[in-house]
Amino acid sequence: MKLTIIIPTYDRHSGVVECALALEHNGAEIIIVDDGSEQPVALPSKAARLIRHERHRGRAAAINTGLKAASHDLVLITDDDICAAPDMVSQMVDAFRTYRNPKLALTGRVVWDPDIPLTLTMRWLEQVGKFPAPTLLWRPFIFQQGGYDENFTAGLEQVELQLRLKQHGLESRLVESALGFRIRNITIRDLVEREFMDGLSAVYLHSKFPHCMPDVDNMDSLLRNEKQTDTAEAAVLEIALMEQSDTETLSPTTSDLFEHICRHYFLHGIFEGLRDMGGIKQRRQSSGTVAISNEAFRLSSIGEFDEAKRLFRLVLHRPDEEYWDGAEYHLGCIESSLGNEPAAHSHFIECLRLNPSHNEARQALNKPSVYREMTPNTFERIEALSTTKVLFVLFGELADVIHAFPVVSALKKKFSSEVVWLTSSRYAALARASFADAIHEAKQPGIFPWDWIHSEGFTHVFYPECGANLKEWNESGLHPIEFMSAKCGVQLETHKTWLKSEPGAVFQAEGFLAEHGLKRGEFLTASHVGASSRHWPHTNLMKLAKEIGLPVIVFGEKTDPEIPGTFSCFGKPLQMIAALIGWSSFYIGPDSGISWIATTTSTPMAVFMDPLRQEHLKVGFRDALRGEKDDIEEWGIYTSADVVIGHIQKSISNCELRIANLGHLETQRSPKSAIRNSQFEIHS
Repeated sequence: MKLTIIIPTYDRHSGVVECALALEHNGAEIIIVDDGSEQPVALPSKAARLIRHERHRGRAAAINTGLKAASHDLVLITDDDICAAPDMVSQMVDAFRTYRNPKLALTGRVVWDPDIPLTLTMRWLEQVGKFPAPTLLWRPFIFQQGGYDENFTAGLEQVELQLRLKQHGLESRLVESALGFRIRNITIRDLVEREFMDGLSAVYLHSKFPHCMPDVDNMDSLLRNEKQTDTAEAAVLEIALMEQSDTETLSPTTSDLFEHICRHYFLHGIFEGLRDMGGIKQRRQSSGTVAISNEAFRLSSIGEFDEAKRLFRLVLHRPDEEYWDGAEYHLGCIESSLGNEPAAHSHFIECLRLNPSHNEARQALNKPSVYREMTPNTFERIEALSTTKVLFVLFGELADVIHAFPVVSALKKKFSSEVVWLTSSRYAALARASFADAIHEAKQPGIFPWDWIHSEGFTHVFYPECGANLKEWNESGLHPIEFMSAKCGVQLETHKTWLKSEPGAVFQAEGFLAEHGLKRGEFLTASHVGASSRHWPHTNLMKLAKEIGLPVIVFGEKTDPEIPGTFSCFGKPLQMIAALIGWSSFYIGPDSGISWIATTTSTPMAVFMDPLRQEHLKVGFRDALRGEKDDIEEWGIYTSADVVIGHIQKSISNCELRIANLGHLETQRSPKSAIRNSQFEIHS
């Protein structure tokens, strides 16, 4: 039989073996994809070909692996807990041959295995028909549309594929006579987990297909649902007790409980998915952890160190991670009071690993013997040296690094000496584009290597990062650029950073354009905001990409999900990103991160300002740059896509008009010369 059967599996060894043996007689190729099970799958016979992922990547990735390895174009995808009836496969294959439609998807019918006892949850699932079913598809049709979306790691990957294939003519049919038996017991707890994971996936599904999952946009409903957690948990407990007592009767009241539970945990999954994306505040921390921390601090203040240490260690074993750095810091203080400096040092180091902005822990470690602290985090060598040498220390975020460029330049001018920049390995390559004479990569951000600083002969050390001087910065009311310059005692000649990408980065950027068939000046750039902040919805960016009439390159981290209709440029060097932005017609992004790199170019841009961050930012982009870049539009994160599209189209039209006028003047001056200026040259 020219058929490949694909079975993705994860931590279900006996189940997948039973499923494979039930399919062996069909004479089809069987591929089992072990998606990183803790114990590798072992097959008792050669009935199936086994492929293993070294790590757990999700059902979609496992199916894609099977599709790529398949020897035949007709493929049957089935789960590791469905045993096929003897004629299930032949029934489905015969039906496919009858229809002779490569855009056809056939599904079988799934029932519970008669040999396993049914829980109340299983009876309800049978009543409402909530079963995943084996699906027969034509592999080339799947590959033409990109295969399964591997960003769906929590569920709904089959739903997403069907929605995508329907846009290209997919027809779905049920083969009633093709029977499969579900062999896994399911309890109410299993159902709760499945609904929650589907809710998480629904957020991403909605971003790709805005007409699906309207609950994602109903924040009032989601917030009301969060207030019903106690009621839902009580319903789960009630059904769990009924299952323990082997209740077999599924009354209308019990069915209503199931409906309520599924609805609640699905919406709860959506709520958590949105919170991970940003826009929903973190839940209130555990009052128990707060009480333990407060009691530990009280005991340490009166010298009850042993009990205080026990309680702080208890905090470290609780799930409220926001308290861990404080516990490590106080454990370090206790060990220091007891004269155990090596242990204290270890706790302070761990505190800074958890929270690089923990200033007290840094100060506990930064006790140089040959430097005096002039003001917090600015140092001068006690012993005068004949040659001045300045160390500028800044780790921070990407925006901080960009803000530091003019400050480093001003330090060079003030001291007329060598300036070295100490930063993290993440930003070292970007820092090399500054006026610093040398870049030194810190082994651990936040920790001053005083032995190295002393041996290198530095006379002045400045650590003006806002996060490391948080109280002072908040009291100053200054934008980070102004605060850093004041901290270093310098006057800035410019607030705008001019970033010239190195040749290697330019070569990489040119290669990216060539790979995707793009030309300078004929595309837009945008920043993917991942899951770290509130942002302009990705659905708006999808609409922009569809209607603007120009390709859109999106920058982001390697782990960010792709945005349909755009070109992903994820995990690339920052100087390469700067080059691409400089060659683009327009840039849009959030009020942080990559958007500050965009300010180093002459490309027109717009940023979406989060109202919850504006107080923290002090001023907007244009004001921070003191008007040195005036082609910046600042919008709120709720600005409609139509407004953005209209502005970008107008901006591009104005730019084209300026180029045309420039070319007309050039032709008048020198008719024989070609017009050399183009849009991308203006932006370079």
